[in-house]
Amino acid sequence: MKSALKIIYKLLLGIVFLLFLSHNSFAYTNQKQVNDFHEAYDKLHKGQLYDSSHLKGYMLHPYLDYERLKQNIKTSSNQSLLNFIHQNPPSWLSDDINTELLIKLSQQQQWGQILKFYKKDQGGIKARCVNAEASMHIRPSAAVQNEALKIWLSANSRPKVCDPLFALLVRKGLVNDSRAWQRITLAMDKGKTGLARALSKYLNEPSLVSLWINLRKHPLKNLKNKRLKNKDGRSTQLIAYGIKRLARKNTETARSQWNKFQRSHTFSTKLKADVESYIGVREALNHNPYALQKLAAIPANLRSEEATIWTARMALRQGDWRKLRSAIDSMPAETKTKDRWRYWRAQTGKRLGEKNTHQQLLPVAKNASFYGFLAADELRRPYSAQIKPTENWSQLTPRIANMPSMQRATELYTIGKPKLAKKEWLWTLKKLNKQDKLTAAAYALEINQPFLAIITVSQTKDWNQTGLRFPMEYQSLVSQSARKHGIIPAWVYGIMRRESAFDPQIVSSANAKGLMQILPATAKNVARKLGIRSHRTSDLFVPEKNANLGAAYLSQMLKRFKGNYVKATASYNAGPGRIPRWTPNKHISAPRWIESIPFEETRNYVRAVMSYTTIYDYKLHARNNANQRLSKRLQAVGPN
Repeated sequence: MKSALKIIYKLLLGIVFLLFLSHNSFAYTNQKQVNDFHEAYDKLHKGQLYDSSHLKGYMLHPYLDYERLKQNIKTSSNQSLLNFIHQNPPSWLSDDINTELLIKLSQQQQWGQILKFYKKDQGGIKARCVNAEASMHIRPSAAVQNEALKIWLSANSRPKVCDPLFALLVRKGLVNDSRAWQRITLAMDKGKTGLARALSKYLNEPSLVSLWINLRKHPLKNLKNKRLKNKDGRSTQLIAYGIKRLARKNTETARSQWNKFQRSHTFSTKLKADVESYIGVREALNHNPYALQKLAAIPANLRSEEATIWTARMALRQGDWRKLRSAIDSMPAETKTKDRWRYWRAQTGKRLGEKNTHQQLLPVAKNASFYGFLAADELRRPYSAQIKPTENWSQLTPRIANMPSMQRATELYTIGKPKLAKKEWLWTLKKLNKQDKLTAAAYALEINQPFLAIITVSQTKDWNQTGLRFPMEYQSLVSQSARKHGIIPAWVYGIMRRESAFDPQIVSSANAKGLMQILPATAKNVARKLGIRSHRTSDLFVPEKNANLGAAYLSQMLKRFKGNYVKATASYNAGPGRIPRWTPNKHISAPRWIESIPFEETRNYVRAVMSYTTIYDYKLHARNNANQRLSKRLQAVGPN
C-alpha cells in the first residue's frame, strides 16, 4: 500500500513539474514575443528596418506592418496599401491606410478609383475632402458642390489634403466675396484670426479683416476707425463685434459706446438684441445687480438663449420668482426640459402658488443627478431607485471580449501601449449599439480599466448607469487618505471621479496631474505644509502620494470655508481667491448660488462633484443607513 502511494506521489510530482515547466516556458515565450514586439515597433516607428517575420502569428503584428507602411507612405505602391487593407481585420489601422490610399489616388488624379474605395464612415475630414474633389471632377452636381462648400465653410483650418478641393472651388467661382465673408465671420467668432487673415484675399475689401482683428485686440481704440463711419452692413457688423469685445473688459464703457453708435448708425432689430444680450450676460457674469432688469427688458423672442438662461440665473440669485418663471417658460423646449430647469420651474410654481408642483418633480427625481437627488429629497423618496446595484454583466461580456478589435485593445493595455489601446477601443465603440457599449463598459471594469468604462458609458448618455459609471476604485486608498485628513471618503471619491475618472497618469491642459488633478505648484505648497521634504512633481503620478496631497488640500479648503462643501468644492476647481468675489451679500441656498457661478466649468464641476459624492456616500454607507442626503450637505452661502 505504501509503495503504491509512493508511486502515485511520484507521478503527481512529475505532472506538477511538467506543468511548471510548461507554464514557465509559455510565460517566457510570451514575454519574449512582447519584448520583440516593443523593439520592432520602436524601430519601425522611427523609420528603421526590422525583420518582424517571426512575429507573424502575434495578434498585434498588423501594427508593425502599419508602421512599416506609414513611415514609407510616399514610396509605397497603391497595391501594397490595398494588400494591407485586405489582409488585415477591420480596425482604425485599416481605415487610416485606406485614407492614405485615397490621398495617393488624388495625387495621381484617379478620380474613379477614389469613388470606388471611399467609405463614408471611415477616414474623417481628409477622406471627405478627397472624395468631394473626385466627385467634383466626375459628377459636379449641385449636391456635390454643396458638400464641397460645406467642408470649406468651417471656423477651423482644414488639413492640407483639402487644399486641391478648395482651389477647385475657387477656379469654379464658388468661393466669392460673400462666402468668404461668411467663413471669416465663423473664424473670428472662434478667435481663429490666422484663418480669417488668410481668407481675406477673397474679399473685395481685404483690409476689413485687419480692422476686425484689431477690434478683437483693442476694441475701444479701433471703434474710432474712420472706416466704421460707413453705414453699410459690414461696418455695423464690425461695430457690434467691437462693442461685444469691449463688454468683456468694461460693460459700462461698452454700453456708453453702444448708445453712441445707435445714434449714428442703423442696426437691425436682431443685431441690436444680440449686442444687448451679450452686454447683459457680461453684466450678469459680474453679478451686477441691474443685469436682471436689463436682460428682462430684451424681448424674449429676440434675446439670445444664453441671455435667457442668465436672466433665469440672476432671477434665481435675487429671488425674483416671477422673472424666473417667465425666463424658464421662454427657453427652447430642449433647454427647459433639462433636470435643472424642470426643478427650478417646480420651485417657482411652489412659491407663486401653482398647484401640482410635486408632479413636475417626479421625472427629475428618477435621475441620478444633482437636481435628481434634490427632487428626491423634496419628495422624500429613497435613493435606491436611482443608485442601483451593479448588474451582472458576466454572461454578456465574453462576446465583447472575443471581438478581435477588443482583444487587440486588451493586449495593448496589457503590454503598456495605452494610447494605441484607446484608439482601438474607441474605433470599436463606433460599431456598437447602446446595449453593446454598456457591455463593453462592464468588460472595461473586468480588465481594470475604469477610465475606459466611464467614457464608454458616456457615449450612451445613460447617466443612471451608476454601477458602471461609479466604480469603487482605490477604496482603501481613498478611505485612508480621507481619514488621515479628517474629511469624508465619499467627497474624495467625488473629486477623484470628476477629475481623472481614476486614470493615475492623466495630465490636463492646465498641467494638473494624477488621480486628483493637482497642479505642481499647489502640490508643492501642500507638501511643504505637511512637512514632506522629498516631494517631486513625478510623485503626483503615484496614486498614494497624489491622494494624500489631494485629500490634504481638500481639508484645507473645507477649513478655510468653515465646513461649506459647496464653497470648498468650487475653490478646488477655480481657486480659493475667486470664491469671495462670487459670494452674495445675503444668504441664499447652495443650489441657487451654484447656478449663479459665472464660470461654466466650475458650475458644472460643483454640481457633478456634489452628486458624485452623494452616490459614493450611498455606496459606502447605504447598508447601515448611514448615508447622508444631498440637501443635508448643502449649506447656505452668505456674506464673507
